[in-house]
Amino acid sequence: MSLLKTVKMQAAVVLTALAITACSSTTAPSVTEIKVVEKAVMPTPPAALMVAPVRPNPPKDGKTATLLEHAVEFGGYVSELENQNQAWRDWVNSQAAVDGSEGAR
Repeated sequence: MSLLKTVKMQAAVVLTALAITACSSTTAPSVTEIKVVEKAVMPTPPAALMVAPVRPNPPKDGKTATLLEHAVEFGGYVSELENQNQAWRDWVNSQAAVDGSEGAR
């Protein structure tokens, strides 16, 4: 073993012994008051926000008509995602207004 490794091992043993001694020598209970914090309850979101839009399958071939059809389907998918994202933001903002935490953000 190298000297550096031996010194590191000895330091680890000494620190562990000091920590154990410090923990066992404390007989008085902590004077810090324990505060109980109420767990936040998340309101249930509307069911429509929980349904993920279905991503269209990739095109089966590279024909122009197939690619254009896929582009239209994918554009609809992205539009659904954007609408759902906006609906989530609207719902969160309405919850914040109900909770009175609107200014906290």
